[in-house]
Amino acid sequence: MIGAVAVAAIALSLVLFAPKGDKNSNTGAANTTETTVSANKSETDGTANTSEAAASTDSNAKKAVLNDNGDVVINVADITENATFYEYDSNGTTMGLFAVKASDGTIRTALNTCQVCNGSPYAYFEQQGDSFQCQNCGNQFSLDMIGQERGGCNPVPITADDETANDTEIVIPAKFLKDNAEKFTNWKKF
Repeated sequence: MIGAVAVAAIALSLVLFAPKGDKNSNTGAANTTETTVSANKSETDGTANTSEAAASTDSNAKKAVLNDNGDVVINVADITENATFYEYDSNGTTMGLFAVKASDGTIRTALNTCQVCNGSPYAYFEQQGDSFQCQNCGNQFSLDMIGQERGGCNPVPITADDETANDTEIVIPAKFLKDNAEKFTNWKKF
């Protein structure tokens, strides 16, 4: 019994305190240097297929634009298949969120933290081509699944029930963000 508790404590420590860049051995991901695309500005590494060569991170996240109510306002015309990452301050807690255009042309939004790993300082996602990878556990998710799945190890979705959208903008209420701020208290991204 004591041995099982010790093993569980060690496993939990590895998940919560793994150095940035460590990947889950089950994913087959390796520590590699990726080309960065941030805030819709692309750079490529010279390979022929730029969508596979491109990765997107929120290391240069945009400061979220707020309306008079303190809600985040995203201009739909600015969103492409390369995720735009945003930084939002909720009463002193820095949060991350992102918007990306899916293959069906819809705009998907999510909080940039893993639903399972969000207690870890490295529970955030980076885009790699048409997928997003958790920087804590290494799990990857298709761009088309962003905003669609609740529960499990994927970005926290911001669904139609959580936001207001029209042809020109998406508005994410400050209350929704405040209600989710605790997911970012240990976050070390910013």
